[in-house]
Amino acid sequence: MRPSFIGAFLLCALTGAPALRAQDVEVNAITVRGGLEAFFLQDFDISAPGTGPVIFRLEINNRTETTISIRLRMEVASERKGPLSSGQTETFELPPGMLVPMLTNNDLFTNSGPYRLTEYQVEENVVSDLLSDVLSTGKLPSDVYRFSIVAIVQNGEIQGGSDQFDIRVTNPSKLDLIFPGSVATGNPDEALEIFTNLPQFRWETDLRLCQVIVAEGRPGEDPESALNQEPRFVRNFYIQIGTTLGVVPDFPELPGRIEVLPAPTFQYPASGTVLTLRPGRHYYWRVTGFIQSSSGAIPLDSEIFSFRIADLASVASGSQKFNALMRALLGSDYDAVFGEGGELEGFLPKRMSFEGKDVTAVELLTRLRKLRNSYSGYKIER
Repeated sequence: MRPSFIGAFLLCALTGAPALRAQDVEVNAITVRGGLEAFFLQDFDISAPGTGPVIFRLEINNRTETTISIRLRMEVASERKGPLSSGQTETFELPPGMLVPMLTNNDLFTNSGPYRLTEYQVEENVVSDLLSDVLSTGKLPSDVYRFSIVAIVQNGEIQGGSDQFDIRVTNPSKLDLIFPGSVATGNPDEALEIFTNLPQFRWETDLRLCQVIVAEGRPGEDPESALNQEPRFVRNFYIQIGTTLGVVPDFPELPGRIEVLPAPTFQYPASGTVLTLRPGRHYYWRVTGFIQSSSGAIPLDSEIFSFRIADLASVASGSQKFNALMRALLGSDYDAVFGEGGELEGFLPKRMSFEGKDVTAVELLTRLRKLRNSYSGYKIER
């Protein structure tokens, strides 16, 4: 078990920083993926052939005009725990120009080959401290890991270069639907009724890449089957953290266009989709988040929510109209205001006005899309 465990620690971290400085031997490590959020131990096993996913590759450039002999030394440190481990390859010859083929993590983490790691040193106290967390989850704990690579040249007159990389392992796992609807039971009569056919979909997550699927429920069909049937609404979203929009990373595991969102919420489009939400029909929706790991993109499914689009012509009078309006406008905030224990529990309006003019509940419902687009929270004035 020890070789596999050490191998995982030697390779736990990669996102890029530029080489420290150009030397006679230049070392550049290039990450293949856009970043890793989870790192699994089984993906790197020194005691087995290097057949895992390619996480990074090395470019080693001999800037001299002669063939030289070098070794590669690698060190890994944790931001919270300090140095974890180090290792080095055997000496190999490097002709002038770039080494071809370029080395990958699979060339280093194998039990054969001229570039395999052959010597290891492990900080036993740190490894023992992390071992319980690793064994319980199969993953390295959340932290920032730094991976450093140094070229050691046998000829002392020739200077070797180095490079280093960080990766922030976050192990994301949160994916909760908020609106519209409630947890699907498979019974259309129990689906939460909403009063717009262009709802604002909202969910909470710490994952960056999400796929939303919406499908209409049919008689006798379970929620899972409904989401797999056509026609259905499918959109891929990348949740951009921060105010500046950057370049969306490449996710080959998720084909199709990826749209950027500043937060996990979007307005259902009025056109341009094969699925139109119609009054009197009920629908299911789910979000699948993708965790970027050393094994590739791993899907994480949310619960399935269901909802029904109300038929405005069937809305009754009085309190039912008012409650329908408030639920449609406030969404998940409705219960906090009008539900049990809410500040306005049991209240009913004597009159309603919009932009200074008296209006009916039905008139407000017909203008709901405009209201939903501008809604950002509630405030009770006394």
